[in-house]
Amino acid sequence: MLEGEDAPWRSPIVLVGPPGCGKTHLAFGLTALCRARFGARGAQYIPAIDFARELADAIDTHAVADLRARYCALRFLAVDDLAPLAEKAAAQRELLTVLDAMEGSGALVLVTCHSPPQAAPGLHPALLSRLEGGLTVPIEPPGAMVRDAFLSHAAELRGTPLPDDARSLLVKRVSGGMPELLGALAWLETAARDGGQRVSLRLAETFFRRPDAPPKPTLRDIAVATAKHFAVRLSDMRSPSRRRSVVTARDVAVYLARRLTGQSFQQIGSFFAGRDHSTISHGCSKTEELLRSDASIREAVARLSRRFGAEGG
Repeated sequence: MLEGEDAPWRSPIVLVGPPGCGKTHLAFGLTALCRARFGARGAQYIPAIDFARELADAIDTHAVADLRARYCALRFLAVDDLAPLAEKAAAQRELLTVLDAMEGSGALVLVTCHSPPQAAPGLHPALLSRLEGGLTVPIEPPGAMVRDAFLSHAAELRGTPLPDDARSLLVKRVSGGMPELLGALAWLETAARDGGQRVSLRLAETFFRRPDAPPKPTLRDIAVATAKHFAVRLSDMRSPSRRRSVVTARDVAVYLARRLTGQSFQQIGSFFAGRDHSTISHGCSKTEELLRSDASIREAVARLSRRFGAEGG
């Protein structure tokens, strides 16, 4: 059912919904599922803006054919958040070429966007027609029952005991979608660790009185410390660089910023040279995945967290 030729629908599948409704998590999760089936080189998740950056780099280095071959060989591709491609005609044309080639090979493409393709501004008519020829799936913001189940599952995965009354308070009072719930949970984890206590209803209530809380590290504080830990330059972390060491440092900084500052994906992305919501969310998700499998990442996150925990009081 994951391959285009076996599926009862036509690729691409287009997930449509407002920010925070879970499109990025679905796209990232489906990519992980497909990698388990097709291998790491058979499935890829990429924010649309990063696809455009890759194409720009390939044009500069005369490597467009190599880039196209790599994408066209995939069995599954998730392209997250089409909005930034509105003014990038070359990237739209290349994406259309990839979509057509992957359909011809029976592969499956998943695309996400905030509005239906026909309502998205700036899309080339050929790409728009291609997207409309697939399956459009509306994703609604989660209701209270889904938010409760999501928060419970997230706390279980992270090994954080979360009492029913504290969880219920977060579900009712945290505005926004799943990222905001995860941000609240991360804040409680940090506050509980720093205070030598367990998460409780009383601690959850303090989350909503954060203006009176001790000062937190700034995004720059976190980025500078992370750059130093990974021996990379802060300017590189804020640049379009895709070097592995830079990307790793950037993703860890994004993860820590989300945990320790409570700022939104948009705010964090703005600090990192205007990266969009989906790129920042992807960086957080990738680091969370590495925390389960990479001891060096666990050590880096633990060391930096302790540092800012101490500095934060």
